Amino acid sequence: MQDNTLELILSELRELRSDYNANARETGERLAAVETNITLLVGNGQPGRMTLAEQSIKELQAWKWRIVGIATGVATVMSGIVTGVALLLKG
Repeated sequence: MQDNTLELILSELRELRSDYNANARETGERLAAVETNITLLVGNGQPGRMTLAEQSIKELQAWKWRIVGIATGVATVMSGIVTGVALLLKG
């Protein structure tokens, strides 16, 4: 009876060790994948995707303000032309 209990305990411990090793291996693989993704995002001594995205956003914002300025200038000139033509037609 005691031998059966001992064998059962040893069997359970072997299964537990096997499960633990599989879990540790899987966790290690997942950690390596996460580290790789972090390196891609933030860079490893070089600009990462986040830095490149931030630079692109800044460039787009600068272009947006240039376009707004040009549109304001064009609208002002057009308004002046329309007002001038209206005054000429009245006179």
